[in-house]
Amino acid sequence: MIAVPRPRAADPLEAFTEEEVRACVAYAKPRQRWALVAYGADLATLAALALTGPGRALVRAAAGLAGGWAPGRVALATVAVLAMRAGVGLPFSVRAFRQDARAGLATQRLGGFLRDWSKGRAVGLVLTVLPLSALVLGARRQPAGWPLVAAAAAVLLVLALALLGPVLIEPLFNRFRPLDPGPLRTRLLELAETMRVPVGDVLVADASRRTTKVNAYVSGLGRTRRVVVYDTLLAAAAPGSPGGADEVALVAAHELAHVRHRDVLWGTVGAAALAAVAVLAVVALFDLEPVRRAFAVTGLGDPLVAPGLLLLASLGGLAAAPVASAISRWAEARADWESLEVTRDPATAVAVERRLALENRADLRPNRLLMWAFASHPSTMARIAQAWLWAERH
Repeated sequence: MIAVPRPRAADPLEAFTEEEVRACVAYAKPRQRWALVAYGADLATLAALALTGPGRALVRAAAGLAGGWAPGRVALATVAVLAMRAGVGLPFSVRAFRQDARAGLATQRLGGFLRDWSKGRAVGLVLTVLPLSALVLGARRQPAGWPLVAAAAAVLLVLALALLGPVLIEPLFNRFRPLDPGPLRTRLLELAETMRVPVGDVLVADASRRTTKVNAYVSGLGRTRRVVVYDTLLAAAAPGSPGGADEVALVAAHELAHVRHRDVLWGTVGAAALAAVAVLAVVALFDLEPVRRAFAVTGLGDPLVAPGLLLLASLGGLAAAPVASAISRWAEARADWESLEVTRDPATAVAVERRLALENRADLRPNRLLMWAFASHPSTMARIAQAWLWAERH
């Protein structure tokens, strides 16, 4: 890996006032605590459905609506588990929305939030029921080459989602338009040319219809790749906003750095490899008598295996989270450093981090354990310290 300067996070009072720090922490800490409670409630729900008699009875009753038709039993058992998880998780999601609304970060009403929440659950339902059903039915029939065929299918599914997600799934939640012709678009395209990054398009997402938070990201592979900027961030570049265009350019440079280093591609490759390993591990696990006994199933081909499978997937995700988070933080730090190398504007970098923290209410005093386990980005003060280090070196 390329050496990326990653200085120790500075004290937030070096870049924020005490009142700003207090306001961000007062928002972030309760949100984190409730998120952990929600995560625990989700795991407890899966464990109850997979490991207890009453939970299994609920899943069995739902699957029984399909009679003896195995594909229907698998699908209905999976739907029942996802419905229970959604029901348990909804109060936590509504609480988070209401916190955003009180803080002035949510611009939509509860009805709009629930519509988006429902769309998210519907997409998750399709993307869970179909592959899980295919895995269970494949285990029942065990075609030639099983389980390598199942692992290969998992790889293809991840690649398909990476290619089709930006054009099929993202438009369900946001409307996108090309960035209007003008000085800013010209500047961003010249920036991409300078960084030798082929970009399919620079799009603006209508995030302001649901939030005041600012963000940008890169998605897609090959010709579907695009850099997406929230319209809330783009508002900073409006006439009369000093330094706004510089902020947008720096954020764009960060996202272009991800493209340049193929972070999306390598992330997709890593996810595909992990999916293949997970399938092979699940097949091996359900060949073990203690595992079958624990979940009260006859094997991976049992139509009632869904809660056990989803519980193992969640526990596996939890175990992999620290490694995935560490890799993500390193990639983000590298993109930050490269954006400084390209723009040579550490003052704007600090201004961007301040704006992101204040408008998104970031935790300016993050818990180290939570950062290690779950944080996909370096802390605000680590990113600011990196900008200061770049300034010192230049």
